[in-house]
Amino acid sequence: MPATAPTGSGVSRPPAATTQNPKVLYRGLLNEPVRPIRANRRGLTTRGRCLLAGGIAAVICAVILDERDLLRVGILAVAIPVIAWAVTATRRTALTATHQVQPELIRPGTTGRITLTITNAGRGRTRAVEITEAATPDLTAGVHCLLPPLKRGRSGVATYRLQATRRGRFVLGPPRAQMGDPFGTWEDTRNLSAVTEVLVVPSVVALHGMPASAGSRSAASGRTTVGTVGGEPDVGIRPYQRGDDLRTVHWRMSARHDDLMVRLNEPVSHGGATILLDHRAAAHRGTGAGSSLESAITFAASIALHLLTADHRVTLINHGGLVLADGHNIADDVLAALATVEEDQDDEVEKTAAAVPGLLIAVLGDLDPTTARLLVAGRRRSANAIAILLDTPGWDPTADGPPAGTTETAAVLRAGGWRVVVLRRPDDLGQAWRQVCAVGNGYSADRRIS
Repeated sequence: MPATAPTGSGVSRPPAATTQNPKVLYRGLLNEPVRPIRANRRGLTTRGRCLLAGGIAAVICAVILDERDLLRVGILAVAIPVIAWAVTATRRTALTATHQVQPELIRPGTTGRITLTITNAGRGRTRAVEITEAATPDLTAGVHCLLPPLKRGRSGVATYRLQATRRGRFVLGPPRAQMGDPFGTWEDTRNLSAVTEVLVVPSVVALHGMPASAGSRSAASGRTTVGTVGGEPDVGIRPYQRGDDLRTVHWRMSARHDDLMVRLNEPVSHGGATILLDHRAAAHRGTGAGSSLESAITFAASIALHLLTADHRVTLINHGGLVLADGHNIADDVLAALATVEEDQDDEVEKTAAAVPGLLIAVLGDLDPTTARLLVAGRRRSANAIAILLDTPGWDPTADGPPAGTTETAAVLRAGGWRVVVLRRPDDLGQAWRQVCAVGNGYSADRRIS
């Protein structure tokens, strides 16, 4: 196993570790705090410069005072940094570095590891290499270890702990390599060209059930599209299920499939499921992982992945109508887009954000009645619009009250044809989704979009 960087009170001394050659071992870890990354440096150290200056001064004094012993001391003091320069400075060392992050999918609260591999790409043997990598806040504590001399083509490996505390995009590296002579009079310090981005995606909760009816326009994989004549839009068909109205049977397609097929009157080419995320700074409360924005992002990510699992086309947009992800197999795109979402200082909600066909699910923060009326005006009549309204004061106990009345806003949306579910902080997201599926006439959490 590779060495592990000191993350607690103790320091472990590991056995052999290797990536390309089993003979490369760790010398051990240095129980010292990780120092900040500096610029590349090559030359005499402070000790070397002081020794050289002292030696020259001793030689001059020895000549003036005619002291042979002092002359010998001065010559020795001058010789040490000069020899170190002649031996070390004339040797060029080529090092490469790579990061490997495990696990590949990282969410807040995830514990993993980062493997840093240092390879000698030069022609000769290196000296002992001191490796330092600065800490990455909210992700790693950094690493500081000493690798033994590396022969040509051989590698040393440093492994340190990863612990993600929040979502976002993080940058690892560059690692810093430092080599020198045994007396510490000369040093070659450089930053290795290894910078790796780590994406911590939002947490996701399991959801069950789906809204029905207008949401069927998502065109799940269980549906077949049939072209019609006379300029009519495409229609969908599916196998007959017990309880279906016989008047909806598509006899021509039933004869072709040798089985009863049910005609779906809604056009399947007019959209799918759209998830609207409100991430305005003024619409959310709380800070860090406990903010209402993080809850909204988690819910939006969970809904998107839940719909994608059922093979529906999903479009993820924000309050300004900006498309963050769109398509069928876009789970990675959705998570990547939501991983980097931050509070938007723009306080405006675009009316066109609600002007989408099919199923519209809006995850909203604080919303005043005027803005709610904009969403009502922007909604298409044929759209199945659902609003998940966060009661944000629950995420900030010190708040005096919401900037807009949640009850009044919900009433405005309901009057405009929206179905509204109010989400409070103690509420379970899975239960809130079941309310989304059950709210309104003819909708059940047990029914799926067909």
